[in-house]
Amino acid sequence: MKQILRRALVLAGLATVALTLPAVSEANAQTMDRILRDKSIKVGYIPSPPGTIKDPASGDVKGYYIDGLRYIFKAIGVEVVLVETTWANFAAGLQAGQFDMSIAGTFATVQRAAAVEFTKPIHYLGYSAVVKKGDDRFKTLADFNKKGIRIAAVQGGAAAEYVKENFGSATLVLLNTSNLTAPFVEVSSGRADVGIEDAWQARRYASQQPGVTDLFQEKPYNLLPIAWSVKRGNQELLNFLNTSIDFMLLTGRWEKMSTPYGMTGRYYDAPSLAPFGTVSEAPAEEKK
Repeated sequence: MKQILRRALVLAGLATVALTLPAVSEANAQTMDRILRDKSIKVGYIPSPPGTIKDPASGDVKGYYIDGLRYIFKAIGVEVVLVETTWANFAAGLQAGQFDMSIAGTFATVQRAAAVEFTKPIHYLGYSAVVKKGDDRFKTLADFNKKGIRIAAVQGGAAAEYVKENFGSATLVLLNTSNLTAPFVEVSSGRADVGIEDAWQARRYASQQPGVTDLFQEKPYNLLPIAWSVKRGNQELLNFLNTSIDFMLLTGRWEKMSTPYGMTGRYYDAPSLAPFGTVSEAPAEEKK
């Protein structure tokens, strides 16, 4: 009797999964249909120059991510509605349906991939670290992993994940902000010994603040892909974005759009093309 009961419970569980999964899949498949029908898409973004730049006075948002996004959706007659979010909350915003996709220039990490679906890489970017000028305690990354060292990083950012994984002996100073230069400000003010963020932000900050040093300006570490993201299971929208990203990068459109914003500090994987097929001799009738 117990064996029969166990089998009945297993079958009931499988039936529940079978009924639930198609409903979830169908709901996600309908996202692209809704976008095309309503001619509107909600897009989460985080102010992060030069990809997304928000004017504090007017609230206007520009940048090469914004320009590329609007180009893509204008091509299919869809209006873009921007929704501001944060590094700590963008995944939850996708899951809750606050926006259909996120264009935050997000490092695609293992932890984040468990919460969202990433597009193919758009760019690649490494990390650096900022310290007070004259602070000679730090020659290598290993020097950060010591008791008493305070390392500042943005909460929810990939830099914070990296610090937790690699510098467990140090004290992590988490900053609840979307401002990626905030860790460096903590160093300038003396509230942290080290500020960690992407190499472009570090170089920009150090060039404007003579009191700090960009430690890894010449050789950034922890190179990671940067991608956009959608809700897990939203395969139709993901397929559309991947095709669009290929089109924008391979045709040079995105690179041209980035020109007004100066050096981005990012790199993309340009294809090395070879001829498809071989050149054959002309048919016999053409030789006559």
